[in-house]
Amino acid sequence: SNFTIYDTDDSKSLIKAIVKENGLDDKLYKPNMVLNRISSAKNRLISYYEYNQPNSIYTSDDEAAGRPELGRVYKLYQERCFRSGAMDFDDLLFNTSLLLKSHDDVLLKYQHRFKYVMVDEFQDTNLAQYFITKKLAAVHRNIVVVGDDAQSIYAFRGADIQNILNFEKDYDELKVFKLEQNYRSTENI
Repeated sequence: SNFTIYDTDDSKSLIKAIVKENGLDDKLYKPNMVLNRISSAKNRLISYYEYNQPNSIYTSDDEAAGRPELGRVYKLYQERCFRSGAMDFDDLLFNTSLLLKSHDDVLLKYQHRFKYVMVDEFQDTNLAQYFITKKLAAVHRNIVVVGDDAQSIYAFRGADIQNILNFEKDYDELKVFKLEQNYRSTENI
C-alpha cells in the first residue's frame, strides 16, 4: 500500500545512473532506448530473470545490437526499484499479472468481485493487459471488448494486434456486433 510510482523521467534518471555507475557507454545505452527495451519485455511478461537466461532471444538480440549489458541493466533497474519501494507503470501490469498467476486466493477474490469486464480500444492492449483481462473474466465469461483491428496504432508501446484477432479463439461463444454507422458525421464508415 505504500510504494512510489516512477514516471518516465524517474525511470530514465535511474537508468542513466545505472549506466554511469557501471561504466557503460551512454551513447549505446541511452535511457530512452533502454527503458523502451525493458518496457517491451515487461509488456510481454518477460522478467529480468527470463530475459537473462543463456541463449535467450533477448540477450542474443542485445549482443547483435552491440549492447550485451542490457539484460544486466534490466536486472539492476528492477532491483533498485524494489529497494526504493518503487514501481514504474509497466510494473503495475507486470506485478498484477504475477499476483493473479501466483495467488489463487487473490485471483478468486477479483474474479468474483467483477461479474462483468469491459475493455475499450482492445486493439491497443498488450500481452500483460490481455492476461489480466482473461484471468478476471474466466469465471463468469461476461466480457465485452470494443475495438477495431484496422485502428491499432500503439504497437510501438507494446500493443499486440493478435489480442483482438485471436479473441474468438479464447471465447468461442463470442458474438460480434459491427458498428458500421458513423455517428460522428453524416457519412457511413
